[in-house]
Amino acid sequence: MMAQSHHDSIATSQLVFDNTVLSDLEAKESMASCKERVRKEQSLERSTPQFNSLPDKIYRILTLSSWNDRSLRADTIEDFLEKSCTTGSVSTTFHTDLPRTFIIGANVHFEGWPIMKDETASFEQVFPGAAGIISFSHVGFDSALHEAVVSVSFVCGGLCGTGWRYILEKKRGRWEVTSKLMRWMS
Repeated sequence: MMAQSHHDSIATSQLVFDNTVLSDLEAKESMASCKERVRKEQSLERSTPQFNSLPDKIYRILTLSSWNDRSLRADTIEDFLEKSCTTGSVSTTFHTDLPRTFIIGANVHFEGWPIMKDETASFEQVFPGAAGIISFSHVGFDSALHEAVVSVSFVCGGLCGTGWRYILEKKRGRWEVTSKLMRWMS
């Protein structure tokens, strides 16, 4: 019998967001080197995926994750690169259907990761109705505000989480996800 993870065994009744944006800026790194690194790592320009075998293509089709089926506008890429290399706080003014809390994710630990000997309450104890911590990058937009790119991560434990990059387009006055790409999994 497999052990269930915390997020598989609870009904989500609250959302927990990291109040600090995801940033790609590393300590003592210049803005220019950060932007160049992110440009390469994020594969923002249309190119052949790193993993492009037939099974990889089938997986992308079945999971509805496309690989840049169209090119991003240059101004969208530049805005996203600029914002990816900055730090800041997440806006707390957006609407959610569930109650939400904003925390400093770096100050939280999950049960068993790392092992805390000081009796500090774990994420699961403090937020029993939450499956994990959701984090967002700043959003990069094109100049006409019709295209957007954002990175999102979800961490549910020491070896539990995923990171995605979403491309959105404004269609009929509403933002719709047109492409998503998993960037990492733990």
